[in-house]
Amino acid sequence: MQFLIDESLSPQLATFVKGLGYDALSVREASLKGCSDIQIIEWAQKNNSVIITGDLDFGELWYWHYNGTVSIIVLRLKSYKTEAQEKIIEFLHMNKMLAEEKIKNALIMSTGRKYRIRTATK
Repeated sequence: MQFLIDESLSPQLATFVKGLGYDALSVREASLKGCSDIQIIEWAQKNNSVIITGDLDFGELWYWHYNGTVSIIVLRLKSYKTEAQEKIIEFLHMNKMLAEEKIKNALIMSTGRKYRIRTATK
C-alpha cells in the first residue's frame, strides 16, 4: 500500500511515513502539485494509493462522490506544524491502522488520540 501526502501537509511527512516502513510520496513527488482534489483522488485510484490530507474537503468528496472507491486519511490538526502531523501518523502507526486492510476504500478521520473509520455504504 502506498501513501500519497496531500499538499495541505508538509512534504516532509512523506519521509516520516517512509521511516515507519511504508511506501509514501508527496504530491510534489508525484507531479501533482497544484492539482485539484479530484485529480489527486483519480491519481490515487489509478495507483492504489491512500491519500493523507489535512483538507476536510476530501472527506466530503469521499462521502458524496467516491464512497468506497478511494482510501483517505484526514488528519484533524489544531496546528499544521510538521510535529503535529507526525504525532497523528505515529498514533495511527502504533494502533496498526496504516497496515490494516480495513482502511482500503475507507475514510479515516484521526486526531493524535482517537480515530474514526467510515466504510463504504452500498
